[in-house]
Amino acid sequence: MSEEFAHDKIDELLDLTRENNRILRGMHRRMLWSQIFTFFYWLIILGVAGWSYYTLQPYIAKYLHSYEVIMNTLNSVDQSSKSLPANLQEILDKVR
Repeated sequence: MSEEFAHDKIDELLDLTRENNRILRGMHRRMLWSQIFTFFYWLIILGVAGWSYYTLQPYIAKYLHSYEVIMNTLNSVDQSSKSLPANLQEILDKVR
């Protein structure tokens, strides 16, 4: 009876080991696919970002240049307005 009992326990242990092995292989497979999909996910995200920059860069450069021109114009108007009272006073002195 004890040999039969030991044999049943060994068979049960073998079944549990096989089930464990099946579960672990499935977990490993899912982990591998998860890593592959994560890689492609980031590849797509970075690819879209790079493509967007490459496509929009000429427009961005054009608007940045326009912004610089406007800022330079405003700075020159601001500087000329600071010197205006002195020029105005000179003109008034000449008129008198």
